[in-house]
Amino acid sequence: MNLSLVKTMEEARRHHRMDTLEFGNAPSLVVLGVFLGLGYLMTLWGQRFLFEIIHPFFSAMILVLFAAVGFASLRMGLKRGADKDVVFLKNPNYRKALLQSSKDIVSLADQQTLSEKIVMTLVQIFDAKFATLFLLDEAKSVYQLRVSMGSDKDSQNLSLTSDDPLIQTLSREAQILTDEGLEYYSAQEDKAVLLRKMKLLSAKVILPLVLRERLVGLCAIGPKSGNGPYTQGDLELLSILGNQASVALENARLYENLKQSQNIIRRADRLSSLGVLTAGLAHEIRNPLVAIRTFTQLLPERYQDREFREEFQVIALREVDRICGLVNDLLSFARPSIHNVSSENINEVVENIARILETQAKERGVQISREMAPDLPKIWIDKEQLKQVFMNIILNAIQSIEGGGVVEVSTRLFKKDSSELFVQIGVRDSGVGIPEQDLENIFNPFFTTKKDGSGLGLSISHQIVQEHGGYMLVESRPGEGTTFLIHLAIRPFNP
Repeated sequence: MNLSLVKTMEEARRHHRMDTLEFGNAPSLVVLGVFLGLGYLMTLWGQRFLFEIIHPFFSAMILVLFAAVGFASLRMGLKRGADKDVVFLKNPNYRKALLQSSKDIVSLADQQTLSEKIVMTLVQIFDAKFATLFLLDEAKSVYQLRVSMGSDKDSQNLSLTSDDPLIQTLSREAQILTDEGLEYYSAQEDKAVLLRKMKLLSAKVILPLVLRERLVGLCAIGPKSGNGPYTQGDLELLSILGNQASVALENARLYENLKQSQNIIRRADRLSSLGVLTAGLAHEIRNPLVAIRTFTQLLPERYQDREFREEFQVIALREVDRICGLVNDLLSFARPSIHNVSSENINEVVENIARILETQAKERGVQISREMAPDLPKIWIDKEQLKQVFMNIILNAIQSIEGGGVVEVSTRLFKKDSSELFVQIGVRDSGVGIPEQDLENIFNPFFTTKKDGSGLGLSISHQIVQEHGGYMLVESRPGEGTTFLIHLAIRPFNP
């Protein structure tokens, strides 16, 4: 390129201001005339008062001086006036709307909702006929259309590659492009390409979204509803909004990546628990199958024995029902976790997990006792996620007991600070307990006292409970056991 794009755009703005100065300010010229007339009269009066004579040459010099000062002041005033945002004149509440839009933009974490808000803000504040937003898809190395508002073009699959001349220019210059500014662009070949690209997008202004010298997206903004020009004030405000939008979009992207990582970790922890369950249930299912197989082998020999047949029927049906129940519970826990909030009876959810874990408890000589409060209100929860929580807590309690013991599972209503009601789920064990120095770390990721533990179970459980608007407490003494208290709010849960 022969000249910087910034310089050519600045030249266009100066040209626009000179047009305004020369053709659009008759009232200001009248003010200048009045100013010169009053100054000349004061000069004449001053000469007569001080010298009692009027010198024509001296009077002419003073008049020229007044004209020079007045014209310079007028020019500076017109320059500032040309830079004023016309939207500001049309909308007295413009600044308030801008501040509110900025607050909305930085407060949104969902990338799609944020993108729609950015485009809506540009259309509303600048009275644009339409606006579109393109965001960088790093996996494909293209800028994909994310949101379009007001455009009648079928641009749903429109994208711009990273080697597109428009993308290359925006990445290099990191400056707003206007079709008027490009008219003064000296690199004719580049100018023609960029103008053609802007025409394809039907854009009057292209706003780059740049963060840390990296182009993360761009907004193509159409003409104003009144077909007025985009002034220097408009472009400065667009630059402010562009900086805010770039930071907000990057934060939203990082937040979505974090959520995806958390989901992957949760699935890994779920699969780990599933492996423990499968090993225990294999043994639990084998026992009733052996009983059914034995009765089936004896059936041909003792088919005429009515008492045998009736006993076989009762035992076989009972054992088959038991196997079906265990398999259904296992499948319910193994089902992929998705946000599916519903009103649930917490006693049934806890009982379901306790029943699944009874096999592991028996193998360690542990008894699981229940003390469920009757008539608990139903609460809005993601049942599959909370099953994972109860699985982690109860399984940890069982594994903490050496040589036999008891795990007590309880539910009750709990009022915090004499105000908000919670459903409290308690899991108390008679195990080895947790050292005091470890209590403050048990919810930290990757902290574990188990030889084969991942240190993720309690961390994930703690986060799930917090997402439900609840909280967890733990009480423990070495040698006396541990109690986990899970509190779930009795109010709607929005994942």
